[in-house]
Amino acid sequence: MLRHAHHLLSVVVCAAALAAAPSAAQAAAGGECGSDDVVVVVEPATLDGDRLVRCATDLAGDATAYDALQAAGLDVEETQGSAPFVCRIDGRPDAAQETCGASLSGDGYWAFLTADEGGEWSYAQTGVRDHDVAPGEFLALRYQLLADGEDVTVETPSTQQTRAEAELVATPGEADDVATSTGNAVGWVEVVVFVLVLGVLVVGAVVLARRRRP
Repeated sequence: MLRHAHHLLSVVVCAAALAAAPSAAQAAAGGECGSDDVVVVVEPATLDGDRLVRCATDLAGDATAYDALQAAGLDVEETQGSAPFVCRIDGRPDAAQETCGASLSGDGYWAFLTADEGGEWSYAQTGVRDHDVAPGEFLALRYQLLADGEDVTVETPSTQQTRAEAELVATPGEADDVATSTGNAVGWVEVVVFVLVLGVLVVGAVVLARRRRP
């Protein structure tokens, strides 16, 4: 009977570990970047930082490029004039390089380009707040120095492979739901493990007491 108790304890511990570990679906933002989702590319170029390729999902039918940037989890700052321009993305360039005042003041700017999948990158005709995104569109923001002229080259191709590699970002609501569900699951596991381990200990104590009888 004691051997069976040890076996039961091993099963309980394994089950608890599996239940407590977050599933792949919970760990990921969820699936792949779909053909109707918008791919957002950020290339800091001369600024410090790595290139970002993210997927903006669940956009409304009237979503703008600014909405897509928000959905992709980017921290976007704009100038404060009547015609705002993107002046800072995720803290780049810093305040010493760009004040983000009434107009752009630094040595460069965030060039805004668009492309269809498999197509060529081209300058957007409007700013991010006025550009209505199309399903499956590619958006790029590349930091361009004024000294380098207006010929902006986005190094990231607007291909299906880039879409497949785009990082999915969970919205705050989705992240909270995953954390809550995972926390609830772990809480129930702790209760079940405690009860079953207590039962195993009781069984073991009974077996030992019987063996000690003369």
